[in-house]
Amino acid sequence: MDSTIYEILDLLGYIVRALGSLVFGLGVGWLVLKVIKGAEKSWPLALASILGLLGAFLVLAGWGPSSTTLGAFGLGAGAGILIWGVFIKPKE
Repeated sequence: MDSTIYEILDLLGYIVRALGSLVFGLGVGWLVLKVIKGAEKSWPLALASILGLLGAFLVLAGWGPSSTTLGAFGLGAGAGILIWGVFIKPKE
C-alpha cells in the first residue's frame, strides 16, 4: 500500500517537473526574442541573452535531475522562439 502511494507521488512529481521546465523554457525563449528584437538593439545585451540561454541548457544537461527536464526545457524554448519569432508578428 505504501509503495503504491510513493510511486504515484513520484509519477506526479515527474509530470510537474516536466511541465514546470516546459513553461520555464517557453518564458526564456520569449525573453530572448524580446531582447533580440527589442527597441534597444544593443548587441552586448543580445549576446548575453543568447549565452544565458545556452548556459541554461548546459546547466540542465550537467546537473539537471533527469533528461526529461532538459527535453521539456528544450521543447519550451524552441516553441517560444517559433511562436513569437515566426508566427506572431510584432505590432508597429
